[in-house]
Amino acid sequence: MFRNLTITGALLAASAATAGTFAPTPYLAEAGVDVLTRGATRQLVDRELFGTPWATVIVGHVDVYDRFPYLESHYFQVVSDPAWNRLVLGEADRDLTAFDGAGTAFGPLREPRGLATDGHDRVFVADTGNNRVLVFRAVSEFDELRLEPICSIDGLSAPWDVACSDAGTPLDDRDDRLYVADTGRNEIVRFSMAGDNPTRTGSLGGLGSGIGRFAGPLALAVGRDGAAGTDDVYVADAHNGRFVHLRDNGSELTWVGERRHELGAVGSLDTDRWGNLYAAAPGAGAVVKYAADLEPVARLADGVTRPRAFHVPFVTLTDHRTGRSERVGEGRGVIVDEWADNSGLRLVGLGVEMLQPVVRDGREAAVEVTLTDNADVIIQVVDPASGAVVGRHRAGVLAAGRQVVTLPADKAGAGWPAGRYRLELTAASTYTDGGTASVTVEADLGAGGQGRLPEQLALLGNAPNPFNPSTTIAFSIPSGEAADHLLNIYDPRGRLVRHLGRGVLAAGRHEAIWDGRDDAGAAVGAGVYLYRLEFGDRKLSGKMVLVK
Repeated sequence: MFRNLTITGALLAASAATAGTFAPTPYLAEAGVDVLTRGATRQLVDRELFGTPWATVIVGHVDVYDRFPYLESHYFQVVSDPAWNRLVLGEADRDLTAFDGAGTAFGPLREPRGLATDGHDRVFVADTGNNRVLVFRAVSEFDELRLEPICSIDGLSAPWDVACSDAGTPLDDRDDRLYVADTGRNEIVRFSMAGDNPTRTGSLGGLGSGIGRFAGPLALAVGRDGAAGTDDVYVADAHNGRFVHLRDNGSELTWVGERRHELGAVGSLDTDRWGNLYAAAPGAGAVVKYAADLEPVARLADGVTRPRAFHVPFVTLTDHRTGRSERVGEGRGVIVDEWADNSGLRLVGLGVEMLQPVVRDGREAAVEVTLTDNADVIIQVVDPASGAVVGRHRAGVLAAGRQVVTLPADKAGAGWPAGRYRLELTAASTYTDGGTASVTVEADLGAGGQGRLPEQLALLGNAPNPFNPSTTIAFSIPSGEAADHLLNIYDPRGRLVRHLGRGVLAAGRHEAIWDGRDDAGAAVGAGVYLYRLEFGDRKLSGKMVLVK
């Protein structure tokens, strides 16, 4: 059954006004609504709108013509609401429709939760309470959207989430795949979605904590490389407190690895066009961003309230002048917060920041830095006395995560005398409205841009600090000396926790990663820990904080 609700405004039409990893963006700009909350909907339409919004997807189309209107775009949003057993869907400036399934071939919905969509306008719904996944065709006429039933995938047990992959061919459905978090059986189930006929082709799981086992898989996402899906599948395994990385080899799901976290139950996972992963964790009160290798790069906690879902829209762009269509990942995300008077649905623009810059010793001017998103990076050397740029190099587009940005010796222009200089890094977001980020550090450089080898033993600190679950300890070995080094981790009482490194190292900068585990491989508790570097008869110590 469908019911109409009217909310006007520019839903999903605004771009981020400020730069940053997560830049707040008005949700209904024309109506002056930054966040669509329960309080805002009472004022706009004099009703609640949702019981408990859970997940969301965007079905979007952008059309380009050689005549008026030249550019036309439609963004339809679908939100699941398990409390009121329905979906809410619609477009900006038009009626929103409530769909509960009554009177259709599927029958009434019961606790619909996870959602997914693809390049063929199919919408997949984890109808959790009915132990099934429903497949719809999203059909738009003018400015209205309706869901036409295609099929029901039955025989599941409390499916919590769904994710679909185009297997590398975004607009060809002959090799499409659907993955279901069949939470009641602690399994991930794989379906072939060739055409509109789902066929079960395998599963992985069963209750447990080891390889190939799950305990409460609640969220799914597939990897991406640009517009195309990859063979990577990510699972939020709730009771085991981990993210699991699977790979679809074409016939079965195989286990790649896992990463532990302290976020509690993760409500949703999604990926952007670079394959970076976003996890919405209501218990932790945060959305956490991970690079494609599952290293954490950013955390959004301010301004969000128990976020249940994070969704990055992918839309179909059709150029009617050439007849070409493609899928495009947008530079924004939709957050589904707890539904309350001051929280609800919000938008953020995706951009880039540079964090924890550290000058690297070596033969070339280099800075190690964390990028929170893929970005086009430039490094330049500036004479602080004159302000003149004496060396400049475009490193190109670098991936999110820890990166080393180097100015090659042949990019040093006419050279410069030895002295102290500024190393300036600029990162331009790959998203149109993602903005730029910059960071400046000072470094002692040799003549002509040749970085000096260190003249003395130095402990350069650890980053990040505080940390969870791992941190990198940096130190430098002086030139002209040869001796064994020893790097150990101790608790505040001086008890040895972990042997981290030993042996003879070449002069220069070095680093070691501590994963928060002791020598037996067990995770240690939160608290203050000491690290001590020994080189010959010299000893240096530092302090770090492990948070949980």
